[in-house]
Amino acid sequence: METIRQLQALWAYASRCAQAPSSAPACDSFWTGVTLAVVAAAALIALYVLRNMVRNLLAVRAERQRLAEGPRIADADTMSKYRVDSEKLHPDPPEEDIEKRIRQAIDEKKLGDQMRRPAVARKKENPE
Repeated sequence: METIRQLQALWAYASRCAQAPSSAPACDSFWTGVTLAVVAAAALIALYVLRNMVRNLLAVRAERQRLAEGPRIADADTMSKYRVDSEKLHPDPPEEDIEKRIRQAIDEKKLGDQMRRPAVARKKENPE
């Protein structure tokens, strides 16, 4: 209820100051507030307009750069003609073959280790 009374008093003060000349000393705070509100609203509108202008300017600049890039890059038909088939460069081996190759490499390593060990043991026994 108190808020409503304060709003009514503010409305009465604003109405009286709006009708009085702007040079009235009792209404200085009212006109200062109105001036600040108008300046803030104008600044927000100017900022909105400026933001849209900059956004459009950047979009036009990006479009010009995109169009300038066009002649440097070959068209789609030429690009497809010279496209590299990566499957031919690095073919993937079949899944079963990998397991078989891993086992074979392990067996070869075991055989290699067994072949080297007796020779090392013989050298230690026969120091010639």
